[in-house]
Amino acid sequence: MKKIFILIAILLMLKNYAQNREIDGLKQKLSSSKEDTNKVWLLERLSENYSWSYADTATLYAQQGLLLAQKLHYNKGAAWCMTFLTAASTTYGNYAIALDYGYKALTIFKNLNDNSGIVNADIQLAFCYREQGDYGRALSYLYSGLQLAQANRFENDIIEPLGGIMASIYEKNNKLDSALFYAQKAYEHRSNWSGLFYILGTIHEKLGHHQLAIYFFKQTIILAEHGYYLKDIIDAYNGISNVYVHAGNQDSAIYYSNQAMNQQFGKTYPLGLLNTAASLADIYKLKNNTDSALKYLRLTISLKDSLFNQQKTREAENYFFNAQLQEQKESEQQQQLRNKIKLYALLGVLIVVFIIGFILYRSNLNQKRAYKLLQKQKEETDRQKQKVEITLQELTSTQAQLIQSEKMASLGELTAGIAHEIQNPLNFVNNFSDVNKELLTELKEEADKGNIEEVKTIANNVKENEEKINHHGKRADAIVKGMLQHSKQTKGVKEPTDINALCDEYLRLSYHGMRAKDKSFNADFKTDFDESLSADEAGIGKINIVPQDIARVLLNLFNNAFYETNEKKRTAAENYNPLVSVQTKKIDDKVEIAVSDNGNGIPQNIVDKIFQPFFTTKPTGQGTGLGLSLSYDIIKAHGGEIKVESKEGEGSKFLIRLCE
Repeated sequence: MKKIFILIAILLMLKNYAQNREIDGLKQKLSSSKEDTNKVWLLERLSENYSWSYADTATLYAQQGLLLAQKLHYNKGAAWCMTFLTAASTTYGNYAIALDYGYKALTIFKNLNDNSGIVNADIQLAFCYREQGDYGRALSYLYSGLQLAQANRFENDIIEPLGGIMASIYEKNNKLDSALFYAQKAYEHRSNWSGLFYILGTIHEKLGHHQLAIYFFKQTIILAEHGYYLKDIIDAYNGISNVYVHAGNQDSAIYYSNQAMNQQFGKTYPLGLLNTAASLADIYKLKNNTDSALKYLRLTISLKDSLFNQQKTREAENYFFNAQLQEQKESEQQQQLRNKIKLYALLGVLIVVFIIGFILYRSNLNQKRAYKLLQKQKEETDRQKQKVEITLQELTSTQAQLIQSEKMASLGELTAGIAHEIQNPLNFVNNFSDVNKELLTELKEEADKGNIEEVKTIANNVKENEEKINHHGKRADAIVKGMLQHSKQTKGVKEPTDINALCDEYLRLSYHGMRAKDKSFNADFKTDFDESLSADEAGIGKINIVPQDIARVLLNLFNNAFYETNEKKRTAAENYNPLVSVQTKKIDDKVEIAVSDNGNGIPQNIVDKIFQPFFTTKPTGQGTGLGLSLSYDIIKAHGGEIKVESKEGEGSKFLIRLCE
């Protein structure tokens, strides 16, 4: 085992040497490079190498690369520079700027269909949200990136950080089984990323596997030193210190916290030093060493103030950079304006040409009409025949006008009903859309201010409004579907059907359908079928109907009956027992189907309206008012009749009579 560790250390030293040589080589090439896309690439690579060690240096190189890429209109290079600015800003703790660059990079990569860039932007956004404690958004970007990476069979060095960051999020939520699963999956790729070893150490620390935790933390330090992920060194020392705190070995905990505190590059990772100082203050407090505890408590406060001041300084340093970006943006807007003016001028010329062509066409058409009129005047026709033809044409025209007038009157009534029903959901959709537009404007303003909590609140409001828009959109869709179903002409074929079996089947289907929608719903139902005569005799065992259409009528009546009993149960006394019943019997040469309920009944002043299209007694959003109208049409098409008997407060009975 010792030989293996020695071999690993040698390999890592060689890798570190190679990486330092790479950085030196990049700097040497940068000094003699031209202002082209290759220089943008050099600045990208340098920023990437410094992102997790010296964030200020990484930011400098990335900003230089971004300015040059925008000057060259090199969108891909600009997006990659923004990605590394996201990483460096996250290391600094400047999350608002990090998210701004991350979202801009993601948008450019999507416009370019650059899947590799999209995955990397997803990783950086997820990392930034994780550092802020917004684990839900972090996971959404990780899942998105992981699916895209697997679909495109990307290399392990992309798959590994996706799984590693996902594991760290589950660890921070104390879902240790899931965290260990994703960490081990990422560990199988073995690309020697120190951050993954730190995550494994943290998971095992929480699981109480102290030896394993220390092993992974120490491996983190080795890998971070040779892989230029220097921030992980401070995190790893803090992790070892935490293990010893939990084990009750306070002296060892102090030793490793001091190791973290003494790292020279800690100034570029103030969050890590802040955690170290806070940990030392807690340890000395446990040892009742008030002087040292007070010392590190003061250092904690100082680091917090320093972190705040550094943020202000970075904002000032970025002012000139942002001004340059704004200047470039205004220049691009002016160029776009000039292009639009040229385009509008060209469109104006085309419109003028079109108008002239249209005028010439109409003039030619009028000349042809005049010529035809002259030709008709020269022709000799039978005046009497012409009068008869004219009279016939007038009669035909009058008849067509009368038919059209009748159609338009009917269409007007239907349109008025449709407009009345569909206007409410559309008003809701429009109103909530306008509210969301205003909320999104506020969201952008709060995001620019870095007010994350306000951003979350506004985002939740937007989500709730979207759910309401979806609900009312579905309601409008249900109205349109019901209207189409109402106007649909059935082409079903009549066939002998067991009406008792049909009633029984759809009564139970309606009941279980209501139960599926509302688990609290419950009601009794009973059947009373006329089975005195067999199907072979002249009874009602089987009658000629279109079973699909009659089933639709029965289901609508059963649904309405169960709905009414459920509504009454909400306000009735405790001894009220909801009941829906169906009865069939033969009356002379007809079959009668009776559907009864003991619900609220129908007021007498609206009984005559219930079969009209779009008339409903249900609350807004719970019915379209087309069910009974459609049922009425189906029964009439079968040569039968349907009527209702109701007493308000006691229930309703719908009677259907069909010929055998």
